[in-house]
Amino acid sequence: MEKRDMTYIEFVKEMEFKVRERMQPDIQVELHTTAKNNNTRKVGLVLMQKGINMSPTIYMEEFYSRYLDGEEISVLVQLVQDLYEKIRVQQSYPFQDILSFQKIQDKICYQLIQRSANKELLTQIPYDEYLDFAVVYYILLENTAFGDATLLIRNEHLRQWKVSQKDVAEAAQRNTSHLLPLDIHPLTDYMYIMTNSARSLGAAVILYPDALEEALKKLGGNFYLLPSSIHEVILVPESHGVRRTQLDVMVKEVNLKELEESEVLSDHAYYYSGKEKRVLD
Repeated sequence: MEKRDMTYIEFVKEMEFKVRERMQPDIQVELHTTAKNNNTRKVGLVLMQKGINMSPTIYMEEFYSRYLDGEEISVLVQLVQDLYEKIRVQQSYPFQDILSFQKIQDKICYQLIQRSANKELLTQIPYDEYLDFAVVYYILLENTAFGDATLLIRNEHLRQWKVSQKDVAEAAQRNTSHLLPLDIHPLTDYMYIMTNSARSLGAAVILYPDALEEALKKLGGNFYLLPSSIHEVILVPESHGVRRTQLDVMVKEVNLKELEESEVLSDHAYYYSGKEKRVLD
């Protein structure tokens, strides 16, 4: 019987050892700590295949939760191995292209993050303000059914490319809705989810041209936007009669109970006015 009292770090180290045992000799397995959104850090396993310059990181939080619920380590190791086979990169990415704005500009997109929780990060990257959010920019390296590979654009990229923040923003405005199309679908009888086709970093669809007007038509009038994560927003029609204060409480509860800290976008609801054609804080 495997013990269930390992700490998270002990568990991750055990998984690193067990996964390394199971992988082919040309695949190196290492622990990696990644700085994430909202000044958070996550620990995962990086699986690096010899001769391939892109390596997926498999984060361990969900696996640790399953371990605490009674799942055997051997089963979790197999799940990691199966996931890796689905998401592994088959060929190297031409990273030399990233040195050229002309070669990479068609892959630049935008996403939304909190301004207040990312003050240190925002000193290092180009961004624009929208409501109480920061619009930040990234390169979409890979877009697959099993996830995206992205590279956050930093100030040093602008210096390397010899371009302005405006140049990057204009590229993102051209690309994002094209590369990651809008998706609005029902959640309940009256609620809708608004995100992008990849359902990744999809809260940024509120910046898409005509996206909010399309939502207005679907909901039949003015509506509230609940930033349920950096990946999506939930739309609630004003006609449903829910008070703004109730929706604020709902957002805070979702943030606290259902989201990882790195996925939190905001702690309150917003309102879309069809008359003014804009989102109000």
